[in-house]
Amino acid sequence: MPTCPECAGYMKWDSSQRRYVCQRCGLALKYKEIEEMRDKYRDDIEEAKGKDWQKEQRKKEYLKWWLSEKE
Repeated sequence: MPTCPECAGYMKWDSSQRRYVCQRCGLALKYKEIEEMRDKYRDDIEEAKGKDWQKEQRKKEYLKWWLSEKE
């Protein structure tokens, strides 16, 4: 059973609508649409992680420089 890409609730197949319907928020999607939304969110999350990682690296490099012996 897939989970909702919006709220992470359980999605149940509704044969009358021919879609998966979220039990928590009511979002109705076809399985292909669920996969597309997950891929989009996954890309956004990976991009955000990359920016955070770069920011942390800059902080570490600055701290290393600041604590090093200066002439």
